Amino acid sequence: MRGREASVLILFHTTTEAMAMEAACGRDGLPGRLIPIPSFVSAGCGFGWKAPEEKRELLLNYMRENGLSYEREGVYEL
Repeated sequence: MRGREASVLILFHTTTEAMAMEAACGRDGLPGRLIPIPSFVSAGCGFGWKAPEEKRELLLNYMRENGLSYEREGVYEL
């Protein structure tokens, strides 16, 4: 069993926003993956982008520069 580690979790209003993030990050080689959000987190859609905590600013800047929308983000033990 893997231990939990601090990760940034970016939450989305819609599944369309989540899938746009997945496509953009895959295309441009950014870290992370789309996951079903844990039950202790609520968001507009059921998916979030999980990445290492130290990549938080990189991802948020990338999203701003590329017009990618999100609901909110936070650091969680996942």
